[in-house]
Amino acid sequence: MPEEPCRMRAEPATEKKQFEDEALETIWELLEKGPDVHLSQLSSELKNEQALIGMEADGLIKITGSKVEFTEQGRLRARDITRRHRLAERLFADVLALNEYEEDACRLEHVISTEVEEAICTFLGHPPTCPHGRPIPRGKCCKLYARNVTPLVVSLADAHVGDDFRVVFLRTPMIDRLASIGLVAGSTIKLFQKKPSYVIKIDETTIAIDEEVARGIFVKKHERRPEEFS
Repeated sequence: MPEEPCRMRAEPATEKKQFEDEALETIWELLEKGPDVHLSQLSSELKNEQALIGMEADGLIKITGSKVEFTEQGRLRARDITRRHRLAERLFADVLALNEYEEDACRLEHVISTEVEEAICTFLGHPPTCPHGRPIPRGKCCKLYARNVTPLVVSLADAHVGDDFRVVFLRTPMIDRLASIGLVAGSTIKLFQKKPSYVIKIDETTIAIDEEVARGIFVKKHERRPEEFS
């Protein structure tokens, strides 16, 4: 289903901030679709033109005639709220396998800290897009990852041969078949080879899978204990 701007009940003390966040996120999304945003568009979306004018007084946006633009302060805040929302969507859709998550994503985007945001991004492997295909703005953790940090969760297709892994989640039509041999979220596996097929060991069972299936298995490196894979 299409992504919609957040609509949340708020206490009076936070209602103004949440409206600002919603407006900034809406402006960001409109700018992804075209070069300009007009006041009439925002008024139609948000139903509160007076509050938008107040955001100009607070230094978050500039209104020139009918055109609305970010100030630098507003752009940075819009980027952060959009990033948190889209990471939350990824968390709920990919890890928790939820179909209905927009309301929870809206709640989460307002309350998580920068540290939690970066932890979620790293856990997910710095995803480039949300479940709707919209780009997730890059964070500091993503820039660091591009240089020298391996994400905590990777596709088995990107994992290193010889390492042990714990399965975090699966995104493949073969979930039932894999579950029948014990390959489920939480199971521990070892990757033996990638070519000509991927060979993995689950408990005492060794199986071969093709690359397409491997790409749908997301794992986290697991420190081997003496009693495992003996």
